[in-house]
Amino acid sequence: MNNDIDILARTIFGEAKANSTADAEAIANVVMNRCMLPNWPSTPAEVCQQAWQFSCWNTNDPNRARIMNASGDWFKKCQSIARKAVTAGTHDMTNRATHYCTPTVKTKTYWAKDKQPCYQTDGHLFFNDIDTPPPANAKEALDQQRPLTATKTVRGGQVASVGTGGAMIAEIGQQVTEAAYQIQGLTYYLSIAKWAFFALIIAGIGFTLWARIKDRQDGVK
Repeated sequence: MNNDIDILARTIFGEAKANSTADAEAIANVVMNRCMLPNWPSTPAEVCQQAWQFSCWNTNDPNRARIMNASGDWFKKCQSIARKAVTAGTHDMTNRATHYCTPTVKTKTYWAKDKQPCYQTDGHLFFNDIDTPPPANAKEALDQQRPLTATKTVRGGQVASVGTGGAMIAEIGQQVTEAAYQIQGLTYYLSIAKWAFFALIIAGIGFTLWARIKDRQDGVK
């Protein structure tokens, strides 16, 4: 099978809502639309496998194994949709969309939260007015999804710098922002450690109070 068709079929299988032909065709349209734009790769296979774009191809995504072992009637349908998109073209019901996301993550996705979808299926919202360039690495992909510079912590630091030093504080803030990217993966574990520390303090206070009450009951002052 043609590599473009095979890769596109597996992408559709991994990304589209199962057994939703409309969703599958719309995702195929997104891939083909990207092929026609200068800031994206020129072939369906390259578009699908571009780093940090279609999550089913991420090496750490559990869906990766599923698409590599795809089979069954629904996969055959995905192959049919992919073959038509690559060899003959399909009607673009998405109106030249280049991005999509599920309704549940729209408000959490930086590039989508203030945008109106140009098309909707039972699985995804589609957009044709996104200016976000393709990320070059994991850091850029994360920044597009959840920008560190837009978090309350960094925004608070930026506000605090007004009238308190200007350029030097802004520079320090930028260095902190860059450093924070490097340790962002530790945030979850640090949060757990913080609450565990508080729990130990509370347990210690409780034990101290219990011991004091017990001493009084035993006549110890």
